[in-house]
Amino acid sequence: MNYEFPDELDFFERGFGWSEEYSHDEGQFSFIMQYDNGDSLIFTHSPFCNCSVSVKLIQDEVVVFDVFKENVSSIAFQAWGAEQVIRVYFSKDTENNDFLVYFNPKPSLRYSEL
Repeated sequence: MNYEFPDELDFFERGFGWSEEYSHDEGQFSFIMQYDNGDSLIFTHSPFCNCSVSVKLIQDEVVVFDVFKENVSSIAFQAWGAEQVIRVYFSKDTENNDFLVYFNPKPSLRYSEL
């Protein structure tokens, strides 16, 4: 793999499970966080498609957002107080992008190109 990422156990310890999109044989590592209100946050990364990441939020069976980005250099869990996030870093060509997937206490996405 051409990028650094947390171990599957790191996802499980934070409340994620495998999503239906997970396929180890095809190199698609996909995790789902399901919330008490029925929302689902799906985080997927893959060494294929130029080291890609995909984030999807589903509320009431409606896809609120589905974002796909390439050129990932690393993925890391971070926290600020009670907020827990997955931060995605990109290669030098896009290193000023800020990609934060908030998963606890509520799901959201912050993506900006600086």
